Amino acid sequence: MIVSLLVGIATGFAMAIPPGPINFALFEKCIHGQRRAALRLALGCVTGDTFYCLMAVIYHLSAELLTLVKQVFSGIGGLFLIVLGIHYILHRHKPHSPSLAETDAAHQGHYYTGVLMALSNPFLIVVLLAVTELYYSIGVLYVDMGANLLFILGFQAGTFLWLRLIGSVVSLNRHHLVGFSGGIRR
Repeated sequence: MIVSLLVGIATGFAMAIPPGPINFALFEKCIHGQRRAALRLALGCVTGDTFYCLMAVIYHLSAELLTLVKQVFSGIGGLFLIVLGIHYILHRHKPHSPSLAETDAAHQGHYYTGVLMALSNPFLIVVLLAVTELYYSIGVLYVDMGANLLFILGFQAGTFLWLRLIGSVVSLNRHHLVGFSGGIRR
């Protein structure tokens, strides 16, 4: 069973590495010193990824359910990303010093943004299906609730570990990266 946990950690870590909207949103938050927003975004991403990991583990029960879930969440998530991109383009403004109340209110939506960004990732479910199928075929995962639960928990831990690691690296080096952020200045 410990193998399932370790494989889950390695899989979650490796699948969180490819650059995408979540990593870039996390970079932006960390570059601008918004550590709490970055943490909430990462936790939302882990929640969304957990949903797909759960779907991949129960794939053997119903392939039709998985297809429906993928189509619905990819469609809703895709629309969300389009609206979010348009919002960022239209609402670029000059930097100001927000009050503490404004900062706390601004952080509230980052968790849900992370969840929706993770659920709209079409790459994740396809790769997770292939990876879990491989793990089942070679005997790393097997039909046991405990092993599958440890794999999912390990996957969460690995994803969060990568997002936290890269967020910390960007936060520590943000003074070097401020000019590198391109058009994301606020």
